[in-house]
Amino acid sequence: MDLILDSAEKLFVEKGFANTSINDIAEAADFSRTSIYQYFSGKEEIYLRILERHTGLLTRNVIKATADVATVPEKIRAFLGEMRRMIRERPSFFTLYFIERHQVEPRLSPELRTRLNAERRVLENVFRDFYRRGIEKGEVRDIGVKDASNLFFAQITGMMLLHEYYEEEFDVTLDEHLEKSLQLYLEFVEKVV
Repeated sequence: MDLILDSAEKLFVEKGFANTSINDIAEAADFSRTSIYQYFSGKEEIYLRILERHTGLLTRNVIKATADVATVPEKIRAFLGEMRRMIRERPSFFTLYFIERHQVEPRLSPELRTRLNAERRVLENVFRDFYRRGIEKGEVRDIGVKDASNLFFAQITGMMLLHEYYEEEFDVTLDEHLEKSLQLYLEFVEKVV
């Protein structure tokens, strides 16, 4: 099954989701079309399983990286550090999750859409849980846990998308922009004592 997922991931990145067929995936994985359907209901489920694999890895890495970090600002920095590492080590995840997702999501059955959003929520809840504790400890401003999370993810993913589409227009790297975005975010949320 991993061979199917790996082959499909490569094709989705190279050709795009819409331009990749089950036949393409079967050929790349050296499976028959019929065999693919023994494992998956269609390419939408294959796409979802690829994202589940990567999102699960990212979530486990974030939990591990933030577990022994003392303050919420340090946890936020570690969280972003894991996102940055994922971008470097698995650039296809970013492409599939943020670039191709708009093509895929409308095609998903309600069940698959629920699964896709559940994976996202698990990661968001890691952030929200430690932000909530930071409010209780007086480390960060109470702007609302959900708003704090949405602002963080919007700022970071927005910067990644800008670099994906307009990288040649910037005189700084994505890492430099992410660091500046993080600094601005932390200046906004850190509670001044």
